Amino acid sequence: MPKPKKWTEADFEVKTSSIKGAGQGLFAKIRLEPEDTIGYYTGEVITEEEFHHPERPFSAYVLWVCSNHIIVGEGPKANYTRFINHADTPNAFLTVSSRWKSARFEALSVIEPGEEIFFDYGEDYWEKDELPEADESSKLPTT
Repeated sequence: MPKPKKWTEADFEVKTSSIKGAGQGLFAKIRLEPEDTIGYYTGEVITEEEFHHPERPFSAYVLWVCSNHIIVGEGPKANYTRFINHADTPNAFLTVSSRWKSARFEALSVIEPGEEIFFDYGEDYWEKDELPEADESSKLPTT
């Protein structure tokens, strides 16, 4: 089996998501194989104390790596991975390492050029009445 590849921002395109109301999504410009690295989640790193500060502006792009390493994925330090949207049947997953203080997206399955990239945000992310509805074109096949 070939070694997984690491792709960069140039290999993806941000455009209108196939999910109604989701805004923008991340789409592959190249074919990704399982275990290929899509990219690392980046942004401003804050602590738990800074996160709970009453004057901290709200952000929907927050990823907890550990209590002293929370990534706010918007602003000048953020990258293209913040546009990966939720799906119950994802084609990517997020590996978080508190040891290395990193968060990396990998392909779960083959992702073809033009296909939107999704990962499962987890049970606790959405309130049941907030789950976005995917268009038929964005539903991924189940295996």
